[in-house]
Amino acid sequence: MRVALLLVSLMLVLMVPVSGEEEAFVMAQSIQDGKLKVTAIENPNSSFEFVQNGPSWELDLSTLPDGKHTIGLSSDGEEQLAVFWTGAQSEFIWEDALIQMVMIDRFVNGNTSNDGLTSGSSFETDWQGGDLQGVTQMIESGYFENLGINAIWLSPLNTNPNGSFIAMDGVHRVSGYHGYWPVEPRQVNPRFGGEVALDELVRVAHSRGMRVIADFTINHVHEDHVYFKEHPEWFNDGCLCGTSGCDWTERRLDCLFMSYMPDIDWNNEEARDQMVSDALWWIERFDLDGLRIDAVKHVDDSAITALSTAINERFERTGNDVYLKGETAMGWSGHSLGDNLEQYATINQYISEDGLDGQADFVLYHAVVDNVFSKQHMDYRHLDYWTNRSQDQYVQGAVMTPYIGSHDTPRIISRIENDGTQWNQWSDQETPGVPPDWAYARLKQSIGWLLTTPGAPVIYMGDEFGMHGGADPDNRRMLNFSLTSEQQDLHDFTALLGQFRLENEALRRGVYSTYYADADILAYEMISEGQELLVVLNRGGSTTLDVDYGEVLLGHADLTEGILSIPASSISIIGYEDPPNENLTVEEESDELISGEGVGDVEESDLLNSRALQNGLIILVFIMLALLIRTIREVR
Repeated sequence: MRVALLLVSLMLVLMVPVSGEEEAFVMAQSIQDGKLKVTAIENPNSSFEFVQNGPSWELDLSTLPDGKHTIGLSSDGEEQLAVFWTGAQSEFIWEDALIQMVMIDRFVNGNTSNDGLTSGSSFETDWQGGDLQGVTQMIESGYFENLGINAIWLSPLNTNPNGSFIAMDGVHRVSGYHGYWPVEPRQVNPRFGGEVALDELVRVAHSRGMRVIADFTINHVHEDHVYFKEHPEWFNDGCLCGTSGCDWTERRLDCLFMSYMPDIDWNNEEARDQMVSDALWWIERFDLDGLRIDAVKHVDDSAITALSTAINERFERTGNDVYLKGETAMGWSGHSLGDNLEQYATINQYISEDGLDGQADFVLYHAVVDNVFSKQHMDYRHLDYWTNRSQDQYVQGAVMTPYIGSHDTPRIISRIENDGTQWNQWSDQETPGVPPDWAYARLKQSIGWLLTTPGAPVIYMGDEFGMHGGADPDNRRMLNFSLTSEQQDLHDFTALLGQFRLENEALRRGVYSTYYADADILAYEMISEGQELLVVLNRGGSTTLDVDYGEVLLGHADLTEGILSIPASSISIIGYEDPPNENLTVEEESDELISGEGVGDVEESDLLNSRALQNGLIILVFIMLALLIRTIREVR
């Protein structure tokens, strides 16, 4: 047997091509054992303390400060980027994220000098002064961290037109304050503070371990965009979406959202390459951690594949994950799973290893916000059923983003109040006012559900304290952080739960499993490899529930001898006082083996290990001999 092993080893080494037969060298990189290892002919970056170890160069990551690092690598004419985090943040995965969506112009005005002139549009859609400096100030104040938020999704950063344009209703005039009408491909809007402000925001966010996601528009541009002016052939000659003969679905790939929004033709190779190049530029230039891809189903499938493949090749060689979150707007089509298979399939078709990492969970939003949290005409068994479907109907490994409100939907608390104004948009209509106290209590139930179920949940700015408003654009009012007592109470509850989520693995990485469900109570387990938790939502009166857990970790429930007394309208999280120590059990079993009947087995194992070691040493000697022979051949 040994002779055969030796002959095989010798043959493998001698088969390696030499001199003119050698194949082109390919640089490779990985992170192993606390080191960045780069297979390279020469030092891949002399600015860092790489140490050569055989065919690879190694950088001890403990010599770097904690945080995010992007290191350029170069060898034999090939260039790569090594992108990674060191310290505690190196363990982050996107299931750990709690994301806040920030519409920059409507968040905080941190620098009035860049406000610019009015656009002449209606007040609701004119620029209101929010900027990147304002976001940075809120990061530095600890506002996001206090809520447990560790990822910020910024609305589009590109420069937009300064004028006003007719709204979809054909009556009001609107501006590009929202960012979705780019006129420049690689310019941070001066109204937002420009490149310097974005650099500072990302630096401050990363210093606190926070990820930054930018909204990226791939379906269209504004008619003033340089690409449309210089390359009109890059755009579809389509119809206006929603008009006669131009259905939003049937003509989804070429219809125009508005007449002044040219639709990009991703089947044009030059246009595709340029758009992908622009996306790479934004990520690399500003060290972004992800992109939210707008209007996914309105571009050819190849657009997502091309974008994802290029990002993976450029930024993910060391295992860093640039999170690609899609927007594929779908609905909820009825109470049976069969009625919704098309909805799930459409969202799923863009999620894959060479596609998106996840998408906004539109089916779940419409199933539960429309039916459970707002009008309450469906009960918590309905909530449980569709929460479960989000676990078994999406592509395995997808990191979906559940949400209860967005910049495209009426404010959740105004939907809960349901006084008839929640769908109104403009100041010449009656728009939602400050909600009653009971609406805040009901909003706690939806936030309690959102922050304790799987995925990377998104909180639309202001929903954490119950900002009110109707449909777009009324749902995008400038935030007012002077909170009422009810708003402050809701904010504090969101912060308590957000921090609890951040500190408990089961809520971030756990698997959802129904424990008990009736009309007004939903109890579900979140179970990860290292933790089991029981979440209990009660929208009804006080009641009791038999549980197998031992300690109330969050909330005002009382647990006595397995009976959980649940307060009315409450959220509780239950755990174990002393979780079983599986490692201790394994060690005790090992001791028994060594001291008892297993002695003979242990001796036999040791003998086998000794023989394997001898064989390995002999093989190593012959490999070295073969390498010496190969070297002699090269010299000759």
